[in-house]
Amino acid sequence: MDHTGMTRDEWRGLMEAMEEVGPYYDRVNWLITFGMVDRWRKRVAEIADPKDTVLEIGSGPGNFTKHLTSDRIFCLEPSSELAAASKKLIDSDRVTLLQGVGEKVPLVDSSVDKVFCMFSFRDFFDKRASAEEMHRVLKAGGEVVIVDMAKPQPGPLAKMLEFHVRHMVPPLARVAVPTMARERWSRDPYRILLETYDAYGSVKINEELLANAGFSDVRTEYLELKGATMTRGKKPWKSMS
Repeated sequence: MDHTGMTRDEWRGLMEAMEEVGPYYDRVNWLITFGMVDRWRKRVAEIADPKDTVLEIGSGPGNFTKHLTSDRIFCLEPSSELAAASKKLIDSDRVTLLQGVGEKVPLVDSSVDKVFCMFSFRDFFDKRASAEEMHRVLKAGGEVVIVDMAKPQPGPLAKMLEFHVRHMVPPLARVAVPTMARERWSRDPYRILLETYDAYGSVKINEELLANAGFSDVRTEYLELKGATMTRGKKPWKSMS
């Protein structure tokens, strides 16, 4: 597992861990972000226009999808268990659930206006292939938006965030998950969160991944409290010359 992705076995282990925490996913995220996660989701959702066709990759239980106001939304999720849970939150008249992975998106070329990855990009097993797929399905002028846990360059902020992930997230997660549920787990699924955070590339690496896939105007900004970053890139218009 490194900044480019992970093995299929590592990915399958990660998916099992995600399904174990699924029923408590939003409660845990609210605690470990000190209530900021939904504010981040709402802010990012505003990037999509109502008339856009939107693809969300790694949509999970639908906690970001529910904030999108677009007329046509595709949610791509590898876990049938998490996708089923999302049905309680999404508008089935506007949202189509697709089962699959970001490395092989089941949509035709140039078919969507926006692609969102909300706290899912670090979980992809082949980030380069996923970036290329995002570029393929976007229309010219379309935009990709990747939001994930902040991992800044070495310095005071990086040390503070690493301390939070390593020493505060595990106990906060234990508070959010009932004891009986924790006792059923064969292992602590949040150990894998630490592994994906350690392996997750820096902002610069992810910007390079998008640029190498053909995106232009690639840039990153911190969201509130600097606990998460938002990286954006556009699919260039084709030259008419």
